Amino acid sequence: MLYSFILEVIIFLGLGVIIVILARALPRVESEVNTNPSRENKFLLFCKKIPLDKIDNYLNLALHKSLRKLKIIIMKADNFITKKLKSMRSNSNKKNGTGLPI
Repeated sequence: MLYSFILEVIIFLGLGVIIVILARALPRVESEVNTNPSRENKFLLFCKKIPLDKIDNYLNLALHKSLRKLKIIIMKADNFITKKLKSMRSNSNKKNGTGLPI
Protein backbone atom coordinates (compact mmCIF):
# COMPACT_ATOMS: atom_id res chain seq x y z
CA MET A 1 0.00 0.00 0.00
CA LEU A 2 2.73 2.45 0.95
CA TYR A 3 4.78 1.26 -2.01
CA SER A 4 2.03 2.24 -4.49
CA PHE A 5 1.57 5.60 -2.75
CA ILE A 6 5.29 6.38 -3.10
CA LEU A 7 5.20 5.40 -6.77
CA GLU A 8 2.20 7.67 -7.38
CA VAL A 9 3.93 10.58 -5.66
CA ILE A 10 7.03 10.08 -7.80
CA ILE A 11 4.94 9.93 -10.99
CA PHE A 12 3.04 13.11 -10.14
CA LEU A 13 6.24 14.95 -9.19
CA GLY A 14 7.69 13.92 -12.55
CA LEU A 15 4.59 15.25 -14.33
CA GLY A 16 4.89 18.50 -12.39
CA VAL A 17 8.52 18.90 -13.45
CA ILE A 18 7.58 18.28 -17.08
CA ILE A 19 4.83 20.92 -16.89
CA VAL A 20 7.24 23.46 -15.37
CA ILE A 21 9.81 22.82 -18.09
CA LEU A 22 7.16 23.20 -20.80
CA ALA A 23 5.83 26.40 -19.21
CA ARG A 24 9.31 27.94 -19.27
CA ALA A 25 9.81 26.97 -22.91
CA LEU A 26 6.39 28.23 -24.02
CA PRO A 27 7.23 31.98 -24.19
CA ARG A 28 10.22 31.24 -26.43
CA VAL A 29 8.00 29.30 -28.81
CA GLU A 30 5.47 32.17 -28.98
CA SER A 31 8.14 34.74 -29.84
CA GLU A 32 9.15 32.71 -32.91
CA VAL A 33 5.59 32.52 -34.25
CA ASN A 34 4.71 34.55 -37.34
CA THR A 35 3.21 37.99 -36.59
CA ASN A 36 0.64 37.95 -39.42
CA PRO A 37 -2.73 39.18 -38.15
CA SER A 38 -5.27 36.40 -38.19
CA ARG A 39 -8.66 35.70 -36.68
CA GLU A 40 -7.03 34.16 -33.61
CA ASN A 41 -4.86 37.25 -33.04
CA LYS A 42 -7.85 39.55 -33.43
CA PHE A 43 -9.81 37.45 -31.00
CA LEU A 44 -6.93 37.52 -28.51
CA LEU A 45 -6.64 41.30 -28.85
CA PHE A 46 -10.37 41.61 -28.25
CA CYS A 47 -10.11 39.36 -25.19
CA LYS A 48 -7.27 41.47 -23.78
CA LYS A 49 -9.51 44.56 -23.92
CA ILE A 50 -12.11 42.98 -21.61
CA PRO A 51 -11.81 44.55 -18.12
CA LEU A 52 -11.53 41.32 -16.15
CA ASP A 53 -10.53 43.12 -12.93
CA LYS A 54 -13.71 45.20 -12.93
CA ILE A 55 -15.83 42.14 -13.70
CA ASP A 56 -14.14 40.18 -10.92
CA ASN A 57 -14.68 43.01 -8.43
CA TYR A 58 -18.36 43.28 -9.42
CA LEU A 59 -18.91 39.53 -9.08
CA ASN A 60 -17.18 39.49 -5.67
CA LEU A 61 -19.37 42.38 -4.50
CA ALA A 62 -22.55 40.73 -5.79
CA LEU A 63 -21.60 37.43 -4.14
CA HIS A 64 -20.84 39.22 -0.87
CA LYS A 65 -24.22 40.99 -0.89
CA SER A 66 -26.16 37.84 -1.73
CA LEU A 67 -24.40 35.84 0.96
CA ARG A 68 -25.18 38.53 3.52
CA LYS A 69 -28.86 38.49 2.50
CA LEU A 70 -28.90 34.70 2.66
CA LYS A 71 -27.37 34.86 6.14
CA ILE A 72 -30.13 37.22 7.29
CA ILE A 73 -32.82 34.93 5.87
CA ILE A 74 -31.28 31.92 7.60
CA MET A 75 -31.09 33.82 10.89
CA LYS A 76 -34.77 34.81 10.60
CA ALA A 77 -35.71 31.20 9.90
CA ASP A 78 -33.66 30.09 12.90
CA ASN A 79 -35.43 32.59 15.15
CA PHE A 80 -38.84 31.44 13.85
CA ILE A 81 -38.03 27.79 14.49
CA THR A 82 -36.71 28.58 17.96
CA LYS A 83 -39.93 30.44 18.84
CA LYS A 84 -42.03 27.53 17.56
CA LEU A 85 -40.02 25.03 19.59
CA LYS A 86 -40.38 27.15 22.72
CA SER A 87 -44.13 27.46 22.21
CA MET A 88 -44.43 23.71 21.66
CA ARG A 89 -42.38 23.13 24.80
CA SER A 90 -44.58 25.44 26.87
CA ASN A 91 -47.77 23.84 25.48
CA SER A 92 -46.56 20.35 26.40
CA ASN A 93 -45.57 21.56 29.88
CA LYS A 94 -49.11 22.78 30.44
CA LYS A 95 -50.60 19.44 29.36
CA ASN A 96 -48.68 17.02 31.58
CA GLY A 97 -47.13 19.36 34.17
CA THR A 98 -43.76 17.58 34.21
CA GLY A 99 -41.79 20.03 32.11
CA LEU A 100 -40.99 17.31 29.57
CA PRO A 101 -42.74 16.89 26.24
CA ILE A 102 -45.09 13.96 25.89
